[in-house]
Amino acid sequence: MSNTNQNLLNQTLEALTVTEIMEALNTAAAALPDATLTDEQRRNLNAISVDNKVFAEEVLDEMNTNPNAAVNATYNLEFLANDLQLFEQVESIISRLMDMVQRLEDVKRLAGHEAYGMATGAYGMLEVMARTGVPGAQASFDRLKPRFAKSGGRPVDGEETAS
Repeated sequence: MSNTNQNLLNQTLEALTVTEIMEALNTAAAALPDATLTDEQRRNLNAISVDNKVFAEEVLDEMNTNPNAAVNATYNLEFLANDLQLFEQVESIISRLMDMVQRLEDVKRLAGHEAYGMATGAYGMLEVMARTGVPGAQASFDRLKPRFAKSGGRPVDGEETAS
């Protein structure tokens, strides 16, 4: 079991802060192009690798610099340029979001670890108190005991929990 006296996080987010974060996320989502894919489209549409992105940039360069490139009449240079620019913009946003998701996952894991560690420590104390006849302890212990009935008893030090 972790040291219940070590509490690295002892705070909550203000309701206004949560509201502001959610509003910012909603604003960002609303600003994105509507390009929601079906599961089948996600499976069938090609992703772009680094090599393929470089190739697309080279094709765009050829379309821009070679006046004899006959593909200009067939393939829209502006569409290709816009797709590449949007790809790069979204790639930057995703990178930042992935950093934020990792940070949120870390905060969530730490808060959950501390909450569960403290709860199991208190549960252990209630068990001792119930065994020694402290008034009211048995009722609390009995109410909490079913959590460990399937696992065969009290939690084990370092027991993993689902996040």
